[in-house]
Amino acid sequence: MSDVFVSYASEDREQAESLARVLATTGWSVWWDRKIVAGQPYDRAIERELETAGSVVVLWSRYSVASEWVNNEATVGLQRGVLVPVMIDRVKPPLEFRRRQAAELLDWHGEASHRGLQTLCEGVAAALGSAPRRPATTLGAARRRWPSGRRLAAILATVVTIAVIAAVVGAGLDAPAPPPDQPGVTVGQHAGRQSGASSAGEKPLATDLELADLVAGSYFGEVTADSKGSSRSDVGVRVVKIDRSTVRVSSDHARLSTIDVRLTRVENQIVNADGDTPFMLNLDRDPPLLTFNPHNELAYTGSRRK
Repeated sequence: MSDVFVSYASEDREQAESLARVLATTGWSVWWDRKIVAGQPYDRAIERELETAGSVVVLWSRYSVASEWVNNEATVGLQRGVLVPVMIDRVKPPLEFRRRQAAELLDWHGEASHRGLQTLCEGVAAALGSAPRRPATTLGAARRRWPSGRRLAAILATVVTIAVIAAVVGAGLDAPAPPPDQPGVTVGQHAGRQSGASSAGEKPLATDLELADLVAGSYFGEVTADSKGSSRSDVGVRVVKIDRSTVRVSSDHARLSTIDVRLTRVENQIVNADGDTPFMLNLDRDPPLLTFNPHNELAYTGSRRK
């Protein structure tokens, strides 16, 4: 049984391979049809993997929306409650799949820091009921096949981004650090500036608060999948602290029962330490994004209200 089953049209094989390779860097096992053993019946191998995979990642493109194979695989993922849709082209998925929030990889070309890839990993983690064993890693060989116009725009955007970052870093290096005894500035603030505790594009690890304090608050989002019902938007969730590493989660939605969750931490993600309720708060997102799956019966995703 694989953690991730990747469904795609044959025309999108290059994108599927790039994505599979990056997802595999998290420690998840990833299956796609090039790994079928010679002599093994093709349909039977796909059916076995599709029925047992922990998540079904479907790449929606102008080719896959018209593919009977991809539509059938997406239907199985939806029925099992483990469908994780991904947009690699700006298209409308078939009607029955449009209510599911999709990760957008329209301009992705292999980088692990891409917002859409982070959303995809959160969806897979929710389906599996556990966080990845390690963060995704950018692979130099991973690449996204773009039309020539989009490729040119991406190159220009990269050049501009590098120039801006260089200017910001240069300005920071030129700026003198305030003397240690300057009023209103603590020694800790000096240390943070000099050590680069908040590097460009990365959110520093929050370490001053207990885990429950970091998680507590009100969240607003949607139920994206329900084994006993339909998806639903405009769903509120309340998380309150019980002790330093335990919270109580409740909701105004009847299907989201009140449940206590014991917490642990994986880098800048707070996840459930045990039990059958996948819980993950991504502190790298602003506002933080909560993915919650009580007793593996339905999937909730919501952002913390500021």
